[in-house]
Amino acid sequence: MKKRSPVEITRAVVFALVLREVQARIGSHRLGLVWMLLEPILHITLLMLVFTYIRMRQIPGMEFPIFLLTGLLPFFLMRNIALRLMGAVDANRALFVYKQITPFDTFIARLIVDFALMSCVYVLLLAALGFWGGYDISIDKPLFWMLAIATGITFAFGLGLIFCVVVEAVPEAALVIRLLFLPLYFLSGVIIPVWMLPERVVAWAMWNPFLHVIDSIRVGVFEHYPVTHGIDLAYAGQWAVVTLFIGLSLFRLRQREILAL
Repeated sequence: MKKRSPVEITRAVVFALVLREVQARIGSHRLGLVWMLLEPILHITLLMLVFTYIRMRQIPGMEFPIFLLTGLLPFFLMRNIALRLMGAVDANRALFVYKQITPFDTFIARLIVDFALMSCVYVLLLAALGFWGGYDISIDKPLFWMLAIATGITFAFGLGLIFCVVVEAVPEAALVIRLLFLPLYFLSGVIIPVWMLPERVVAWAMWNPFLHVIDSIRVGVFEHYPVTHGIDLAYAGQWAVVTLFIGLSLFRLRQREILAL
C-alpha cells in the first residue's frame, strides 16, 4: 500500500469529520437535511418580514430586505463559528484516541459545515428576493465584500479557539459567552445602521469588530452605501490577527490539559 502524506491524511480526516458533523445535525429524520437548511431560512425570513413589513422600517437609497440580509447572515455565521468551535473538543473527545485525529481537525470541520450551510442559505434567500421579489441583488465591490467576509470568519475562528480554552477550564462560562452575543447583535449594526445610533452609543460600538465587518460587507454590496467615519476594515483585520494568534497560542499551551479532561 502506498503511504499517504500528512496532507492526504488531514484531508481524509477533515472530510470524515464534516460528514459526521452533518450527520449529527441532520439526525435520524428523513427530512433532516431539508430542515437543516429550512430552519435558518425561516428564522431570517421571519426577521425580515417583521422589520420590513410589520415595523415598516426603511433605509433611504437602499432596499431594506437586502440591507437586513447582508447584516443577519454574516453575524449569524460569525456567531455560529465562534460558538460551535467552543464545544468542538467536548463533542468529539472520543475520537481523539485515534492519533490521526487532532482537535484542530474538528475546528476546521465545523468551520466548513457552518460556512457551507450559511452560504446555501444566503444564495437561496438572494435568489428568492431577486427572482420573486424583484430586488437588486448585485454586489458592487465583490473583492472588498469577500475580504470583509474572510476577515469576519478569521476573527470568529480566533474567538472560537479562545472560548474553547476558557470553557474547558470553566464550563460555566459557556452560558455567559452565549448571552454576550445578544447585546452584540444590537451593537453590530445588524438591524439598525450605525449612522442611526445615538452618538454616545456609537462611541462604544466602534470598539466592536463585528460592527466594522458588517458595515464593510454592506459597503461592498451597495453602490451608494454611506461610509461612516471611524468604520475601518483594517481595524477588524487587526482584531482578527491578534485574536487568532491568542487563540492558537492558548490552545497550544492548554492542549494537553484539555485532552486529558
